[in-house]
Amino acid sequence: MSKQLTFQEAIMRLERFWAEHGCLIWQPYSEKVGAGTMNPATVLRVLGPEPWNVGYVEPSYRPDDGRYGENPNRMQLHYQYQVILKPDPGNPQELYLESLEALGLDRREHDIRFVEDNWESPALGAWGLGWEVWCDGQEITQFTYFQQAGGFALDPVSVEITYGLERLMIPLQGVRSVWEINWDGTHTYGEILLRSEVEHCIYDFEQADVERLVEMYNLYEAEARSALERGLVIPAHDYVLRCSHTFNVLDARGAVGVTERARYFARMRDLSREVAKAYVQQREEMGFPWLDKEDRKVGSLHPSLHPSTLPPLQPSNFLLEIGTEELPAGDLPSAIAQLEELTPNLLHELRLEHGPIRVMGTPRRLVVFVEDVAPRQSDVEQVVKGPPAKIGFAEGKPTRAAEGFARAQGVPLESLEVREMDGGQYVVALKVETGQPATVVLAENLPRLIAGLRFPLSMRWNESGVSFSRPIRWIVALLGETVIDFEYAGVRSGRITRGLRPLRSPELTIARAEDYLTTMETHGIVVDVAQRRENIREQIARLAAEVGGTIPDDPALLDEVTNLVEQPTALRGEFDPKYLALPRDVLITVMKKHQRYFPVVDELGNLLPYFIAVRNGGSEHLDVVRHGNEEVLTARFADADFFFRADTRQPLESFLPRLDTLTFQEKLGSVLDKAHRLEKLAPELGELLGLTAEEMSVTRRAVHLCKADLATQMVVELTSLQGIMGREYARIGGENEAVAQAIFEHYLPRFAGDALPASKAGLVIGLADRLDSLVGLFAVGLVPTGSADPYALRRAALGLVQTLVGRGIALDLRRAVSMAAAQLPVPAGDEVQAEVLAFIAQRLRGLLLEQGYRYDVVDAVLTERAHDPHLAAQTVADLARWVERDDWMDLLNAYARCVRIVRTFEEEFPLDPTRFVEPATTALHQAYLEARAQVTPQSTVDELFTALQPMIPVINRFFDDVLVMAEDRALRENRLALLQRIAALTHGIVDLSKVEGF
Repeated sequence: MSKQLTFQEAIMRLERFWAEHGCLIWQPYSEKVGAGTMNPATVLRVLGPEPWNVGYVEPSYRPDDGRYGENPNRMQLHYQYQVILKPDPGNPQELYLESLEALGLDRREHDIRFVEDNWESPALGAWGLGWEVWCDGQEITQFTYFQQAGGFALDPVSVEITYGLERLMIPLQGVRSVWEINWDGTHTYGEILLRSEVEHCIYDFEQADVERLVEMYNLYEAEARSALERGLVIPAHDYVLRCSHTFNVLDARGAVGVTERARYFARMRDLSREVAKAYVQQREEMGFPWLDKEDRKVGSLHPSLHPSTLPPLQPSNFLLEIGTEELPAGDLPSAIAQLEELTPNLLHELRLEHGPIRVMGTPRRLVVFVEDVAPRQSDVEQVVKGPPAKIGFAEGKPTRAAEGFARAQGVPLESLEVREMDGGQYVVALKVETGQPATVVLAENLPRLIAGLRFPLSMRWNESGVSFSRPIRWIVALLGETVIDFEYAGVRSGRITRGLRPLRSPELTIARAEDYLTTMETHGIVVDVAQRRENIREQIARLAAEVGGTIPDDPALLDEVTNLVEQPTALRGEFDPKYLALPRDVLITVMKKHQRYFPVVDELGNLLPYFIAVRNGGSEHLDVVRHGNEEVLTARFADADFFFRADTRQPLESFLPRLDTLTFQEKLGSVLDKAHRLEKLAPELGELLGLTAEEMSVTRRAVHLCKADLATQMVVELTSLQGIMGREYARIGGENEAVAQAIFEHYLPRFAGDALPASKAGLVIGLADRLDSLVGLFAVGLVPTGSADPYALRRAALGLVQTLVGRGIALDLRRAVSMAAAQLPVPAGDEVQAEVLAFIAQRLRGLLLEQGYRYDVVDAVLTERAHDPHLAAQTVADLARWVERDDWMDLLNAYARCVRIVRTFEEEFPLDPTRFVEPATTALHQAYLEARAQVTPQSTVDELFTALQPMIPVINRFFDDVLVMAEDRALRENRLALLQRIAALTHGIVDLSKVEGF
């Protein structure tokens, strides 16, 4: 049996591995840092053009992560191993995986995967894109391509690899917690560090003096600026690090609100930018001396050679595979959708006939497969119009004009023809553009196809300057057995793809395009997304059924997991049933959000002590992978239990003062200010909606507590639990069940298809919350534009109308919006209120259109009744039935005759029935009076049209017998006055001029 690798031996192996691969071995820094990134060997050396490859161990302090030594893998002090590769060596992921093997971590025995996790440091003015690396569900490494540091765009881009050494040692040593890690063969990690960990937690959370820390921060900031004035880069950076650690302790003490946090970050970011600027200037003045050093290549990726073959002569299958480092789960379906649109457009543009197109993908590859692509472009005949025939030919012979035209078009003179065009005869040249080989035009245009893909976040990684979701590492492009030869992002196309990561990404040769899918299947890679999803669905359902459970329907989670793996193998794990004492939603959120696990429930929906994970790889060594995932979930649940116990030591109401440290919006105040506004607005809305005395009592208590859970540790850690924890903590604190339920319900609905609030109290508080946000944020100019909607106002407005429509609640939003405006600390006048109402109306319009109603029917109703979503929805449903009736057009045409003739007149004419002279006019007036007696602006569509129907023949007779636009002005205006009043019968109900056929 091999000797167990100790903690210190692991560090030495990493040092040796990276030294052998061309890295300089640095040492830990002399200041407390939150991460190895903050060591000047990273945050400063990544700046500028000089190459820099380095590795070093770094003690990293994050006070807020302290757990008094109670958590298996979370503590305020941990050790990182930091590697910087500058520039990108071309194969950094493979090098990293080889380093794990050097530690004894066999990737075939574990589930090692790259899961999107983009990084940003507001204090350093730095950000990058990359992944967290999981080993059996446990994050062991942060892997990032730096894009910016100190406010500087980086060129070249640096690869940062940050190993979490303690979490890496847990699977290596098979221990259950960091405190059990064998440090040197004699001592454990806990024997060396547990006591100091507990002491630091006591200091960080209980003892640190806030006033002195604030004073220290200010002194450190002043010293940093003083050093910068003398051009002392490293001393200035040291004091920035001291500022950062002091801020972190203040944050752990709960002394930093949202507003203060932003200000502290801004101050540190400004300092970091000044330090970065000074460092770059210093290196530039030195002439960037390392540019002249021998380039120490850390690794390289050699292009695969492919034998040349002749272009196909017959229609052949086409394959394009874009091989990447792991794409984010959300980018994969987006890229596939784009390729499904772009590919046929490109082939059409290139005049290449083809058969069916399939677009597929996994996290590591985007695949386009097209059957029967023509070997050449189709020829194009072009007729070019020349001079008039009488100028081009004289006595049947070509003139100099014809000769010049033929020469200009590059055609023989004798090929010119005379044709009838544009009403005359002209000399024309027939030009035939012969189609080029498909391999040629595809080689020219496939780079454009790839470049046309767009992602929410893109990154640079090498000197090509290309931006893509993640680095492109290989390209396969084949037409039949012929390679389509081109280069993109520094990668040359070929016929070599790569296999599964657990098998060391072996090179796989694709001899012919049609062999591709078979080759992938043979090597265990499921390229088709739908097939992979169904494969996972069947596996997880089977595993759940084996323990008498089912998997709750969650399409979003299933899609995400599908897009995280190439070879899905599901496994069932267990957890300690004692954690079932925690709220169900907490456990499910931890499983899904942190781990992408599927929960297992019984027939009543109660959680069972199982979870299902999906490994990226085969079924070998599943016991090892299962054990690792179980230990990770145990640590996650232990953390949730820590938060739960801390939160429930005090009643929910005690968290309210901390809401004053959370900024809602600068001009609208804190979350506590918003809560106070809701305490006034909700009862007013309750009165408007006729709540009973008991319902009002529940509303007042629930609205007082509805935002308190935002300051709890659980919700700070897991924001999606807002409202859910409010309900749980209210119950634990002895609040009335109706109050607890209303706290939860005021967030409903949270997404499409979500439940609506069942209680009047929850409904009213939810309306108040959304109205306060909408009116307030519109008042300060934060109107959503394009895709930018940082305060989720579209969702707020949609939730509002969904609630009113779904619960059948009539509410005049004009009054409600005015009430909300009256509570604000900023003016929200008629113009702002009108904007808000129009914004809500647009969400209502979208909701009704999604329900299948005709756009003209919806618009006709919303013009008059958008202020009352429930009434508007009822009216749309009623109108939709009327417009389908056989006699509908008779009614619409008759009414339209009255409206069309008066709508150009802004003035309302006086009506004098004593001056009517024709029987038809008198009859119409009588019919109008009878209809008006039955119709008010509050009438239903049925009441309106039932009243209008008897008027149809009377209206038609009137227009047949009477000349409305008589020369006599008084007579004319009196007739118009009658028609104006008939036209006004629909006011407040529906605008029939919006209906098709009007």
